[in-house]
Amino acid sequence: MFKTLLSKRNELPLYVITVLLLLVIAFYNWVIAVLALILIIGAYVLTLKNKNERNREISQFFDAISQSVDQASTYAVQNLPIGIAIIDMQSSLCWANSVFRDWVGDIGNDQKLDHIMPNLNIDKFWGKFGYFFEHIGERYYRVVYKYLQTEAADDDNYLILYFEDITETETQKLHCLEAMPVFCDIEIDNKEEVAKGMSAVQKATLWTNVNNCLVGELTGRGCFVRAYGNDNYIACMSRQTLTDLKNDNFSFFEKIRSIHTVNRIPVTISMGVATFPEGVVTQGKGRFNELADKASSGLDLALGRGGDQAVVYEEDGSAHFYGGKTRTVEKNTRVRARVVAQAIHELIDTSDLVLVMGHEREDYDSVGAAVGVAHMARLAGKPSHIVISNQTDAIRRLQEKMIDMPAYKDLFIKQDEAEAMCNNQTLLFIVDVHRPDMTVAPQLLSMTDRRVVIDHHRRSSDFINKPLLTYTEASSSSTCELVTELLQYYQEDVELAKIEATALYSGIVVDTKNFAVQTGVRTFDAAAYLRRSGADPDVVRELFSTDFDTIKERARVLADAQISDGIAMASCPEGMKNATILAAQVADMLISIDNVEAGFTFYYLPDATIGVSARSKGLINVQLVMEALGGGGHRIVAGVQLKGRTLAEAQGDVMTALHDIVDKEKETDK
Repeated sequence: MFKTLLSKRNELPLYVITVLLLLVIAFYNWVIAVLALILIIGAYVLTLKNKNERNREISQFFDAISQSVDQASTYAVQNLPIGIAIIDMQSSLCWANSVFRDWVGDIGNDQKLDHIMPNLNIDKFWGKFGYFFEHIGERYYRVVYKYLQTEAADDDNYLILYFEDITETETQKLHCLEAMPVFCDIEIDNKEEVAKGMSAVQKATLWTNVNNCLVGELTGRGCFVRAYGNDNYIACMSRQTLTDLKNDNFSFFEKIRSIHTVNRIPVTISMGVATFPEGVVTQGKGRFNELADKASSGLDLALGRGGDQAVVYEEDGSAHFYGGKTRTVEKNTRVRARVVAQAIHELIDTSDLVLVMGHEREDYDSVGAAVGVAHMARLAGKPSHIVISNQTDAIRRLQEKMIDMPAYKDLFIKQDEAEAMCNNQTLLFIVDVHRPDMTVAPQLLSMTDRRVVIDHHRRSSDFINKPLLTYTEASSSSTCELVTELLQYYQEDVELAKIEATALYSGIVVDTKNFAVQTGVRTFDAAAYLRRSGADPDVVRELFSTDFDTIKERARVLADAQISDGIAMASCPEGMKNATILAAQVADMLISIDNVEAGFTFYYLPDATIGVSARSKGLINVQLVMEALGGGGHRIVAGVQLKGRTLAEAQGDVMTALHDIVDKEKETDK
């Protein structure tokens, strides 16, 4: 329009001059002026026609160029080397270019994308910008999402997804991660017990067979293995090899156990395995000495859990357990007990105060061991107290008997009293438990650095941090047995009072079910020592006696038990008195039934918590089942407390964990 006006403005002087000339000609000869006007009009019409034709051709030319640009733009969008998809608030596909459709296959408009993209969280992404990674089929993508806001209602807004194919780089990354080194610390954990009574030739033959099996199995998988010492190995493997070992649950453990021995005791090994966390690998901050230290810690954890298993520190830093099928073999030597007793004596001598605590909701093993440790402190002339919880119904009778005696009037204290007197010169003993969250007073653990742990449960990954001394024997029947052995080596003139010997004896009786389970030679030696020290079985029977109403309650719980496929489950009604003790008794009775391999009793605890007592005849490892839910124990005796769960939910959790463990063991046995 501007050009047209400008053109007309330039032609105006020409028109004025032409008119003036025509007027001059007409003044002299009007005929010639008329002829000139006709010629001028004809020339103007012809010129205007040519001009319009030329403008039309130019317009067509530019229209053609514009159409070509539009076609090129459309082609470019449809065939960019990235996929583009537009979705609505319901994750339904509104539009996608041909590249996206080629990558994901046949997909129509209005079809939801969340079923092929698990990481597509529309509620999280809506209204925002960012990116995430997605794995579709055999390919990997980096997906950039951008929110598109229109002038319409919010329901008409969209989310644009841009897909970048990173399969090649991601595949290379995965290959690099699979090739990353994994360190293993390996030990034959029962060499002394297996070799006892063998001749030199038999020992040499046996260890040659074990070495050939272990080294052959690992080198066959491409691992580097070297022996150091008499029964230790160090190995290095790739992360892919570790994945293969985990998938078959370290099945070569079974091959080593199947090696024939003269005394029929199977050879078992323990492994600590450590791998770099993925974040450390990608940032290039991994140190091999730290990896070796982690593997060594894993081996210590495996041995603390009784051996015959592998402890693997996964990429997220958490410990996972594999193997652990055999029962823990009792150690015949007491050398360690003597060394630990001497170390405890020195620690008590350099302390101002001794505090002892067990696990919450104490049982006789916990309080009996605490009484034995408190006696050690009194022998050294140090003040001592036992910290107890607010839920001591299980040990109420023993507590009342001791409080009535002047010598033990101030022995038991509550958590707030202990916190008021605890300082960094206080020696804190933790007995019959090693997990901080299960102790009577977890706050005490941070109030002193002088901590000693004595426990007989299989060690879990969340062990009390940095104790000065640890004495854990998973092969022992009870913590009271361990403390009794320590007392014998503590000093020469140890004289237990009758009530103290009875407390320790009751702990052994309750954990061995009257010497029926988890009982070895050292168990009877400890019981004999306590009997010589004055332990009274009549008092123990009195402590464990029950009234008629409790017997009726137990019968009612048993009558409502359900048995299916060798698994028995019973539930204590809410509000039942002494539910913890009764549940343990019911669980013991369940496995005495024919064709029942494992029994679980559920009971109510305060703070919306469900307790579980688990028992097994030995075929099913209930310790692994309870560990999967955050509990622990032994292969045939274990338990857990499930917070914030209803009874039905707790039963479902136990059955799910049980089936996972049983299915895994079945796959390994194939």
